[in-house]
Amino acid sequence: MSEEHFLAVPPAPSDQIRFEIYYGVSSPWALLGAPEAERIAEKHGVTIYLKPIVVVEENGGIRLKTRHPARQAYHALDLYRTAKHLNVPMKPSPKYYPQPAGTIEIAGQAIIRIQQKFGIGSKEALKFSYEIQRCIWITEQGDHAKVETLQQIARQCGFDEQTIDECVVDKRGQEGEEGVKEWRRNHEEAVKLGIFGTPNYVVNGEIFWGQDRLNFVEIRIKELIKAGAKPVKY
Repeated sequence: MSEEHFLAVPPAPSDQIRFEIYYGVSSPWALLGAPEAERIAEKHGVTIYLKPIVVVEENGGIRLKTRHPARQAYHALDLYRTAKHLNVPMKPSPKYYPQPAGTIEIAGQAIIRIQQKFGIGSKEALKFSYEIQRCIWITEQGDHAKVETLQQIARQCGFDEQTIDECVVDKRGQEGEEGVKEWRRNHEEAVKLGIFGTPNYVVNGEIFWGQDRLNFVEIRIKELIKAGAKPVKY
């Protein structure tokens, strides 16, 4: 795939505003950015479309534990500083992180199903996603790679047992299942957009990598609104 495929300048103006978040559920930066992303969306009447993914290795993404020790050390140092600055009591070495390979899909696909059931941008989906992230990095209430822990979180979010039975389940091997299909679509979209790490905040196809770029996200949304663009209503 040639470099010309990916945006190197902002896209042409549009009459709509799409705000999508491609993120790793276990990413500490996604946790730190979630409240600010919601604030921006609520302030400007924009809908957040949650799109859980994993690191996009096809575009050069590198999983944390395979990076050079110098990069891992800096990641830990910068995370400490950022969490302290934002007054978020994150654990420096969470008990259940990193999770075994191939297991974060359970949480990601559960979030997708909750969003499918309650709607894109729904408070239910946003809350469920955030509480899973808090479980990993703050509360350590259980192993987020296990369905039982996710179901416990779902109950804390107020979901009824029918919803939990439908949405908070492990169906990773069922390729035709809607949650699995959307999970795979999210990854394919991320590859095409040029995403490599998470979280990536995407406004009309323009990517903003990292929670420290949310100020630029808000600037872009304000520019679009000023030009007459309207938020997409799903």
